[in-house]
Amino acid sequence: MIDATQIAAAMQVPCLLSGDMIQQMQLWEELYLNRAGWIRNRIRSCHIPANIAQELKRLTLTEFSATVHDAAELEQAVSRVLPKLRRKMDFGLAIGGLLLKPYFTAQGVSVDIVPQNAYLPVNYTDDSCDAVVCPEEISIGRNYFTRLELHVYSRLRQTHTIQNRCFRSASPGTLGTECSLDAVPQWADVLPEKVYENVQRPLFAIFQTPDSNNIDPTSPLGVSVFADAVDFIRDADEHWERILWELESSERAIDATEDLFRYKDGKPVLPKGRERMFRSYEKTDGQSFINTFSPEVRDTAYFHAFNQILRRIENAVGLSYGTLSEVSDVEKTAEEVRSSKQRSFSRVKDIQENLRNALEQMLYGMQFYQDYYRSQSSPPVKATFNFGDGVLEDPDVEYQRRVQMVRDKLLRPELFLAWYFDCSEEKAVKMMPERQDDGGLFSGGEI
Repeated sequence: MIDATQIAAAMQVPCLLSGDMIQQMQLWEELYLNRAGWIRNRIRSCHIPANIAQELKRLTLTEFSATVHDAAELEQAVSRVLPKLRRKMDFGLAIGGLLLKPYFTAQGVSVDIVPQNAYLPVNYTDDSCDAVVCPEEISIGRNYFTRLELHVYSRLRQTHTIQNRCFRSASPGTLGTECSLDAVPQWADVLPEKVYENVQRPLFAIFQTPDSNNIDPTSPLGVSVFADAVDFIRDADEHWERILWELESSERAIDATEDLFRYKDGKPVLPKGRERMFRSYEKTDGQSFINTFSPEVRDTAYFHAFNQILRRIENAVGLSYGTLSEVSDVEKTAEEVRSSKQRSFSRVKDIQENLRNALEQMLYGMQFYQDYYRSQSSPPVKATFNFGDGVLEDPDVEYQRRVQMVRDKLLRPELFLAWYFDCSEEKAVKMMPERQDDGGLFSGGEI
């Protein structure tokens, strides 16, 4: 993105991005893309940042479903957004958040999903973002054009204003001079300014990670889900190189003088496929020798240290032990396993709650645009965003628990079937046999 101070100056709005936050967001993006500064020479990335973000996304959305009640068109629009959200959610977690920006087209309402490092927040009220600038860049020939889209919500006047301005530059990464929107064919129909009235909330939504910002406490922006584990991630990448070097340097080799080899075309003839095992030397003092180099491999200590680093990462990012580290080394006691799973459960629940609030805000913007451009007025829609409850519990364990409750007559069988098949109680009743024979599922017999 173009320098935030340039954008703020051009739009005459305050810049809420500090130098520290800009630097950290660049670091988080490099880590996610496996381009950390310490990746050089023999050190390679273990892809840990991307794995963390993808795992938290999986836990957050694994049972996610969305239902918009009594609004079929909006439900279809939301269903089109969800695949994009799943695709971009992991990068949003890695960079600190996402901007969900609805807009209206001839095909209906759509939503742009913008990562936190690709928009500029310019105003907050009670920790709620009321104004953002979204830059869009395009190149035509030797010119680079940037459209700055400013959204400003006024709580006092209950208006939402959108301003669009275009800039032309001869080099990428700079705004250059202002020009007409007509200079870019794709933006020729974009209005320079549009004011929407009687707006109860901003027409965009922001999802942020639930952690407090310990990079810049004065900044309202979110932080990466692996922000507290950056140093440990570097330790893991560097230590993995040590493990590879230990394995490589301890490879078995046979050292022998040149006279013990057969030669062809001036080169020693070595067993096919085993060339790297043999090393030839010149005779010293006229003596021939053959030695086997086979040192002890210290892999156990190296892998144990690597596993301990992974555990530090899991603890720092809020994942349960065994997500990245080796399970055989971490399941020491039932209480430790339970505690780490509870940590992961709490972490994911916080993310889900923030995402739910953002989706509800997004839905408000989608309905407003649809009503406005369809010249209609409809009551506020209600939606159910269900994330499920399988983050903490093992489904097999939960199944056995509920079966036992039915056997103990603490739970009606039709409620168990409704849970298992995710259906209504009435449909579950129709599934049940008319008579439960002895030895059946709920009578204490064998399953």
